[in-house]
Amino acid sequence: MKVILIGFMGAGKTTVGQLLAKKTNLAFLDTDQLVSQRTGQTPGEIFATVGELGFRQLEQTILQENLVKQGVMATGGGIIELAANRQLLKNSTVPVIYLSGSFNQTVERLVKDNSRPIVRNKSLLELAELWEQRLAKYAEIATETIYTDNKTAAQVAEEVRQYMEAYHDETIENR
Repeated sequence: MKVILIGFMGAGKTTVGQLLAKKTNLAFLDTDQLVSQRTGQTPGEIFATVGELGFRQLEQTILQENLVKQGVMATGGGIIELAANRQLLKNSTVPVIYLSGSFNQTVERLVKDNSRPIVRNKSLLELAELWEQRLAKYAEIATETIYTDNKTAAQVAEEVRQYMEAYHDETIENR
């Protein structure tokens, strides 16, 4: 990997990741899409059949298999729920960028997308609690946090690209 994007669902990881991959001529990988390709089911269907833990374990397998590939990886919002996934991300040798936005802007994005299993099954209060619980986990493993409020996906992708460039330059200098 060249960069890994983490953040709550609706943070823009997939959209930003696709733009960034195109801009940098890198492959784009999305852990949710890879899990769906592997199983032939949507994340919602997987949640319904094997539960959240089963989904997270599939996600872990996908993460392990793809960390060695070169590209831009967008992760599922809950990838940080398993301690093993957090450790894999922490130990990776590439930048892990946390796309962070306010809860209100995140919810605005989420209500427009009915494909998210957790959103369909949780009240706004439960969603806020989940968001709050995950904040520290994202921050724990991020090498950089980029705030997304009031920015377009293209602006965020450019910020990530600039960080990647600086990170790469710094890594070369430290060799």
